[in-house]
Amino acid sequence: MNKNLFLLLLILIGVGTVFFFLPNDEKKIRNHLSTLAEYASSSPADAPMAVLKKVSLAAKLCSTPCSIHFESFNIDRDFDKKALTDHILMMKKMLPDTQFTFHDTAIDFPENNRAELLTTLRLKGKINDNRFTDVYEISIHAEKIKSSWFFSSFRIVEFLQK
Repeated sequence: MNKNLFLLLLILIGVGTVFFFLPNDEKKIRNHLSTLAEYASSSPADAPMAVLKKVSLAAKLCSTPCSIHFESFNIDRDFDKKALTDHILMMKKMLPDTQFTFHDTAIDFPENNRAELLTTLRLKGKINDNRFTDVYEISIHAEKIKSSWFFSSFRIVEFLQK
């Protein structure tokens, strides 16, 4: 009897551990967001091939098409993976020493396989020996396609629209 109880307890602990350590959808999205920040960040010491690889991997985190709406930058259109890769590469060339980080991320799941994120993007960098820090509030939509999450739209929340 004690052996059966011990075996049952061991099985319950094993199942509980598996469910505890398996990433849920929110963890997967947060991991994708961290990965996107890592791939979008740049350093002057980055080798050209490493930059191309990171840019390519960043675009793979997004769906096709991916809608981007940054009113203050006059960007409002859908991008395919190649166009998105080109724009990220151009941004990295313009901001060769910039760190991207996301903070205060709230994730809502309004329906199955769709997520809405509201997060703060912080850019820290250096242009021509001048340091800068910019902060933007961004609304991001994500969708689950074949058990993987992809970012489908990015929109800067303008302060006057809050």
